[in-house]
Amino acid sequence: MDETVDADRISDLPTFIIHHIMSFLSPKDVVRTGILSTTWRKFQTSFPVLDFDQNNFLVKSRVKRVSPFNLEDMMSRKNFCKSLRKFIRFVDASLHRFCELGFPKQKLRISVSLLDVKESSPLFDKWVELTLENGVKELDFEVITDKNSVYTLPQIIFSAKLLTSLKLFGCKLEQTSHCINLRSLKRLSLDEVYMNDQMVQSLTHECCVLEDLSFFYCFGLKHLRISETRKLKSLIFHFQYQDLESVEIDVPSLQQLELSFSRVPRLLDVAECPHLKKLVLFLPHFNDREFHHLISKFPLLEGPSVISLETLERIMISSDRLMHLEVYNCSGLNRINVDAPNLLSFDFEDNPIPIVSTNAPCPLNVHFSNSGDIDTRWYLN
Repeated sequence: MDETVDADRISDLPTFIIHHIMSFLSPKDVVRTGILSTTWRKFQTSFPVLDFDQNNFLVKSRVKRVSPFNLEDMMSRKNFCKSLRKFIRFVDASLHRFCELGFPKQKLRISVSLLDVKESSPLFDKWVELTLENGVKELDFEVITDKNSVYTLPQIIFSAKLLTSLKLFGCKLEQTSHCINLRSLKRLSLDEVYMNDQMVQSLTHECCVLEDLSFFYCFGLKHLRISETRKLKSLIFHFQYQDLESVEIDVPSLQQLELSFSRVPRLLDVAECPHLKKLVLFLPHFNDREFHHLISKFPLLEGPSVISLETLERIMISSDRLMHLEVYNCSGLNRINVDAPNLLSFDFEDNPIPIVSTNAPCPLNVHFSNSGDIDTRWYLN
């Protein structure tokens, strides 16, 4: 009986399915698929996700991962500067070739250092303009500088009608004199971005379908107000040593809120969020009254995480919606009272462990972590 060898069935799949499979691969593995066959070379060439990371490109030069903290040291090395210029030429050629072929663009990610902001800005402007004009839907742009200078994004960024996701690191957003037309933008993440209060107001007011908004250690903000965003579901604030004086949040549609401040602003005003389910707090020097007043505004809260509230002494929560509770590094805490008939899990990590009283069903998944010995009196209490 003759045996037949099955054909390569994967290669016969529709291109969009092949591309979906390739989206789970690393950038290096995506490139490697091109050597499998002529057909796979076409799949790799037309793959709508472009990922250019200088750290992957510099491996052969034995250069460690570049960050704003070691860029100055890296720039003193000839092999780094040579490899970086080669990487920039590669990105430039690849972007032009891809756009000339006319393939649809889903996502572009670029992570690159700047040796000279003034010299490189026109080229970077061209990259942004080229990709947005060709309909990219997701843009992730990371620019690493030595902090003495910063790259300012071109104004075309505010008129990218097809853009659904924008993630920026180390850039500057200058106030535009034109209308912001980001009508498809759903996700906006700003990491170490330079901007002012008015820029935030303009973005939140004009991005009418925005659902996820994140700020990580941004500069230039004094009075941060988030309001009039009808579809916003997730809001994240991470600020460390920035001079933020006030934060005001009035977003009834919020479902997830994360507040992390090494220094709590003088004014922290959060309006009632009737749909909020997930809350993460990292607020040193936040006292009992402030904490309980805040969580009282979230009647549907299911999973609060309380982290490093060093001056918090007592947690008292009564809710039939609460399902998960996490408490970490609250060194001043001495008592926890939880009345939550639907509570499923409770995680606590600190030293010492406070007195805990719960009204919750059994079985309840409870996890305690303590770095020291527990006094016998704790069990008696």
